[in-house]
Amino acid sequence: MNGQLKGVLFDLDGTLIDSKKDIAAAANSARLHFGMPALPLETVVGYIGRGIEHLNRKTLGTEDPQRLAEGLEVLKNHYRDHCVDQTVVYPGTRELLGHLQGRGLKLGLVSNKPHEFTLITLEKLGLAPYFTSVLGADVVARKKPDPEPLLAALKKMEVSPQEAVMIGDSPVDVEAARAAGMRVGLVSHGFVAKEYMTASDPDWIVDSLLDFTNILI
Repeated sequence: MNGQLKGVLFDLDGTLIDSKKDIAAAANSARLHFGMPALPLETVVGYIGRGIEHLNRKTLGTEDPQRLAEGLEVLKNHYRDHCVDQTVVYPGTRELLGHLQGRGLKLGLVSNKPHEFTLITLEKLGLAPYFTSVLGADVVARKKPDPEPLLAALKKMEVSPQEAVMIGDSPVDVEAARAAGMRVGLVSHGFVAKEYMTASDPDWIVDSLLDFTNILI
């Protein structure tokens, strides 16, 4: 890899953790609140990645502001209490984070999950100590694919975009990284089909997070 590496930014859901079952359960809790049948897991997974408002709107299938606001509160309350009931850390996550941290690299996390839930999830899964900077969706004005949260995280880490890499699982991460002037890699075990990853043209696509131990050198 060309250029000195000083920092690595990570996406959370679909990249470091498999959280789709808990996210889907929370989204479906809003549907059940309104007497609607739950959607299949694979349907809700297609709505993940662009923030909780997008997830709620797509899951409820409405644009009515009052209904969306009510549903969002139900979703949030459910997820707050059940965010790691079925969530697991992907194989290689702790090993990669420990490896990079041991090399003296600064690690940051940029998620489109609300900041409150990002912090709770990292704490409950024991991942919080790895990160110098953590930004959930509502810390800055715009979320991924806008580059703003990536640039904000790098500023806190005192690392330039040219000295950093973004690791995620979706075209949203690629678009944000490119706009921030960063190199970007995707891991294929996440929530997005591999053909969409390939079409987004990242620098690397890997099948295991541990592959990055040989790439990020």
